[in-house]
Order: sequence, then C-alpha cells, then structure tokens
Amino acid sequence: MAKEISNLKSIMISGYYGFGNCGDEAILMAMIQQLSDIVAEERITVLSQNPKKTRLLYGVDSIFRLNPFLICWKMKKSGIFISGGGGLLQDTTGKGLSIIYYLSLILLARLLRIPGIIYGQGIGPIRRQINRKLIRFSLSKANLIIVRDKQSQMLLEEIGISKELVLVYADSSFLLKGEKLPDNIYKELQLEESQPKVFHDNMVIGLALRNCKEIEQDYNEKIIQLAKIADHLITKYKARLIFLPFQINNDMALINDIIKNMENASVHCLEQEINPAQMLTLFSKLSLIIGMRFHAILFATMNSNPFIAIDYDPKVKNYVSSLGLSELLLNIDQLTIKNIDNKIKYINDNQENIKSVLYTSTKQYQDKADTGIVKLKSFIRERLLNLERK
Repeated sequence: MAKEISNLKSIMISGYYGFGNCGDEAILMAMIQQLSDIVAEERITVLSQNPKKTRLLYGVDSIFRLNPFLICWKMKKSGIFISGGGGLLQDTTGKGLSIIYYLSLILLARLLRIPGIIYGQGIGPIRRQINRKLIRFSLSKANLIIVRDKQSQMLLEEIGISKELVLVYADSSFLLKGEKLPDNIYKELQLEESQPKVFHDNMVIGLALRNCKEIEQDYNEKIIQLAKIADHLITKYKARLIFLPFQINNDMALINDIIKNMENASVHCLEQEINPAQMLTLFSKLSLIIGMRFHAILFATMNSNPFIAIDYDPKVKNYVSSLGLSELLLNIDQLTIKNIDNKIKYINDNQENIKSVLYTSTKQYQDKADTGIVKLKSFIRERLLNLERK
C-alpha cells in the first residue's frame, strides 16, 4: 500500500520498549499496525532497550533509549515525538528514575520545537510532589494528550492540567490484530488449533503472574501458597495449567519457584517469547485466566475469557471496575484456595453474563481506541503534510 506521506521526516516513539514486556510491546505493535497505513514503518523511530530486536520485530528504525547524542540527532530530524502507551508517568515501581527519563524526553522535544504527544498512557500513581510539578510543567505545552482511562484524566486535572486538554479514549492494545501461533507452541503446550473453551472440569487455565512488593515481603510463604493453589486447580477441576510469562526475564524466576513447590508435575509453561499478537491468539485457546498482569486481563477481555484478576496495582482494579465486574477481583493478600474456589463458582454460575459483558466491553473499548488513533493519525497527517509543503 502506498503511504500517504512521503517526506523524510520521521516519527519518534518512546516507551518501555525492548525489555520483553508483552504488555508494553502490545501497545507499540498496535500503534505501528495502525500508523503504517500513513507512514512507512522505516520512518518510525522507536527508542528501545534492544534496538536490533525492535527493528526485527516491527520493521521500524530503532535506536538505544539511553544514547542522548543519537536521540537528540534523531529527534531533530523528526516531525513528531510520541510518548506512547503504558504506565510511564508513575513513581511507584522501579527506582523512581523512569519518570525523570520519560519527562526529560518530553522536555527535549519542547526544547527542539518538535510537537509532543502523550498517547494512550495510564497516568499515576504519582506520590512525590516534585514529580507532580514536573509533570505539570512538562505536559502543559503538549500538543495532544490522550490517556487510556478516566482516572488518568482526573489525576492530571488534580496536578494542574486542564481537563479540557486531556482526551480519554482506550489502551491502543484493543486495536491489536492477532497472528497465527508458531506450530511448535501447540506441541509445547499440548494445545489444538481449534481448542474447545470448556469451563469448569477439564478447562485450560492460564496463569499470568509476576513478582511485586507484596510477594517480596513474604516470598517463601506466598510461593508455597501459589503452588498449593496450582495443585488444587489441577486436582479439583482436572484443569490443565499453563504459566504465561509476560516478561520472561522477570517472571520466570517466580514461575520456576512455584513449580518447584508443586506436588503435581502436570503443568506447562510458555518458555518461548512470542510477540503480543501471537499471545493474543494464545489467549483464545484458554478457558480461564488468573492474572496479575494488566494486559493479561485485557487480552482475556478481548477473547471474552472469564478471568480472576489479582489486584496488586490500581490500574488492574480500575480497569476491572470499569467493566462492572468487580466480583472478579481478588486482592493479592486474599490468595487462598477457598477464595479461588468461590471466584470459580461465581464465574460458573454467571459465565454467560460475564462473557456477554466482556464481548460488549471489547467492542466499546475498540471503538474508543479507534477514535483515539484516528485523532492521532489526523494530527500526524496534518503536521507532516504541512512540513512537505515547506
């Protein structure tokens, strides 16, 4: 397909890319799928922890995210800078430096007079006053601010950014198009391409778990408890369990520790990294998701899969509440066999209604995400076509 815009100006996108996090990569992949009809992939420059891998995966230009000289040079040649997707502007995870990194890129774009866009982000939590002031200063001159939920808009308004300047649509991952799974995955996980999605007995349960401070505080006890729950699911429901790491280098240590403490060896684990579009397809083969990862719950929604969402982060709770399915939430400190059984019983008793809500919600979120990407494309088209005319 011929691209609409042919000048040499590129688009620069920053985010948590190149770290092998399936959720953040889903945001990027969906964005590239959508933008590629107006701008050639090679004219999209992505800041990445692993530029070679990012180039191979998406066919885009990519540079190392911590190379300030190359970033400045590339940004000067760009027509637009996009701070794109995920929970970038928050100060509760990591060492507190990531928010400074992402804000510095926004400020650099301002300094170089490059239009800056905040796209598809979930803002917060922001606990430090200095970070709130930095966000207000950095985003006050943004050309376009699109967030993925109402809570982000409310937080930005609380920080001092006018509500009218912040548009609320949806996570761009809702626009992700699935891809065929590699053939070896079916063999590795003992799945069929036309896997029946039975619920209750003989169901296939996907476990998307991650480490977090609540687990770290009492690691051994939490691991043993998770192992007992996994054994119970196999024994009581004759379930086939598949552990689904969304970030292999972070999640596998936790998963391996759980498996080591299990009595039942009948368990599978996705050990091969697959791209987000393939992961979305894999979710269509599952009967139930028990997940902590935000995008695991989002992928479950897109496949109308019942889920039990482990509430360890406000974004998970906010999202599930927005679906009107708070009954499917389980606080991380409430992870017991009894509570899991109660949730499964609730799902079994209400599964048709739950699937209907998930199906309808997916359509609504896809419409919102589509409206957001149309807005983004319109801005990009107008900006780059104006540059062509100069």
